[in-house]
Amino acid sequence: IGEIGLDFSRPGPSEAQQLEAFRWQLDLARELGLPVAIHARDADEACFAVLAEWSRHVGDYLGVGRPLGMMHCYAGDAALAARYLAIGFLISVPGTVTFPNNPRGQEVARSVPLARMLVETDSPYLTPAPHRGRRNEPAYVVETARFIAGLRGCTPDEVARETAANARRLFGLG
Repeated sequence: IGEIGLDFSRPGPSEAQQLEAFRWQLDLARELGLPVAIHARDADEACFAVLAEWSRHVGDYLGVGRPLGMMHCYAGDAALAARYLAIGFLISVPGTVTFPNNPRGQEVARSVPLARMLVETDSPYLTPAPHRGRRNEPAYVVETARFIAGLRGCTPDEVARETAANARRLFGLG
């Protein structure tokens, strides 16, 4: 179920309305036996609080060892990422990690274990260097994986292999 979550960056539904809808969507995911893809923008602590409470009540509803969901295009810091990992979520790293002015995203990419990481495009947004300024597309995810490999001192193939395995596990793709 996704992309669901909280976005306090724009006028629109109130925080209370968003929280109510978010909790309902999480319960729907549990009822249907599906993982969740979470959007959190300018709502880090509120989103974490909801997910921490929810995760305590749902247990391993998708199966032992299977993540509850993913933090889509994660933009928080490494400490918050560790908290999400602890409650059963994967961290998805977007193309913005390649931006020179994104040390926080780079620290996340270095600190999250590859066994708990995803890589995504958020097409048409968040285009990685060297394509920054253009419309993002799925083919550019390779640039993000290459950059993460450089940060971690491993090969792009290792990043691709691990993150693809994580996606298969998250979405139950065998």
